[in-house]
Amino acid sequence: MRVVSLLVAITFTASPVTAQSLQPIHASIERAAAVAAEQAASPPAGGRSAGKAALFWTGLATSIAGVTTSALGLTAFRTEDSSTGNAPRSTYLACVEQKNSNAVYATNQCDALKGKNLKLLWGGVALGGLGAVLMITGAHTYAELSSGAIGVFYHRKL
Repeated sequence: MRVVSLLVAITFTASPVTAQSLQPIHASIERAAAVAAEQAASPPAGGRSAGKAALFWTGLATSIAGVTTSALGLTAFRTEDSSTGNAPRSTYLACVEQKNSNAVYATNQCDALKGKNLKLLWGGVALGGLGAVLMITGAHTYAELSSGAIGVFYHRKL
C-alpha cells in the first residue's frame, strides 16, 4: 500500500512539472549534446583512457557491494529492534520473552519475526546506484530518462 501511495504522490506532484514549458530544457540538452558530439569527434590518440576503464571496474565492484549489503540487511543481519511485516514493533521481543519465561513455549522460533535492517538495505541501494553511475560513466554508455522508461545505451565507435 505504501508503494501505491508513493506512486500516486509522485504522479500528482509530477503533473504540474510536465505542464510547464520545456523549451529551455530542450535547448540546454541540445547544447550539451553538441558539446558531447564535438568531444566524441576528436577522441584522444590512445583510444579509451585508463581512467574510464578504472571507473567501469570500480563501479562494477561498488554495485556488487551494494547488492550484497542490501541482501545482508534483508537476511543475515536482521534487527531485533523491530518486527517483520505488519506485526507490532515489539512482537519479536515478546516472543523471546515468552520463550524464556514459559517452558511450553521453549521451542518457539522467534528469528522469523526479526525486522529488516533498513540502514543496511538503503545503504546498499545507494551503493548499487552509485556503482551503476560509475559503470555508465566509465564505459561508452549513456542513460536516458523518458516518461515511463529508463534506457541505457552503448556507443560503439567504428
